[in-house]
Amino acid sequence: MPTRPVTVRTTALAGAALLATLLATVLAPTATVATTGTAAGDERGAPRTRLTFTVDDCEGCEIQLVNARSTLDADVVHVWQSRTRTVEDGTVTFRVATKRTWGLSVTVGAPWEGHTGYATTVAWRYNGKGVGDSITLDEAVTKKRASACWEGVRRRAVTVPLVVEEVEVDGVHGRVPGSIAFVPTTQSWLPPMRQVWDGVLGSQDVNICR
Repeated sequence: MPTRPVTVRTTALAGAALLATLLATVLAPTATVATTGTAAGDERGAPRTRLTFTVDDCEGCEIQLVNARSTLDADVVHVWQSRTRTVEDGTVTFRVATKRTWGLSVTVGAPWEGHTGYATTVAWRYNGKGVGDSITLDEAVTKKRASACWEGVRRRAVTVPLVVEEVEVDGVHGRVPGSIAFVPTTQSWLPPMRQVWDGVLGSQDVNICR
């Protein structure tokens, strides 16, 4: 869980290396983890979606998709993750099994990030917002809860704009640059709503969507 971020900085975004974010799975002792692999070769022949994210001022950011869904009785959690892809010329594209978009969470590793101790995660919805509502950076940093889980789509292609901005946060060893990431138009979402700090949604575990 991220420590509390305080100051938003709109400095120019550039850089090269980024924080690696392979998330650990922390589940109830009785749960069984079913790992279903990466995008390559996954469910050949299944309907697929070309999912493109557009994001300004985030060249070199690394994006990864994670899908963790629990069964109705929560005894089994199915976890899937994509390969990490890098934003180039303001876009990044994935081809995923369409059913994987249901319960999808997205992590962002930005070149400017310091040792935050968590993976920056895209907020699909903030508290007080309905599907289709717009949200600005100034508004996002006032929010206290958000969902990391997307309800997904059933289309062959979809483009989703992202906002990723540099913020200053309390990291593992003091104040460091971090990120806030969210969709500027609120998307259909799934529970749970999680606590955020000044709008920053961070993950140390996979987000199990319901």
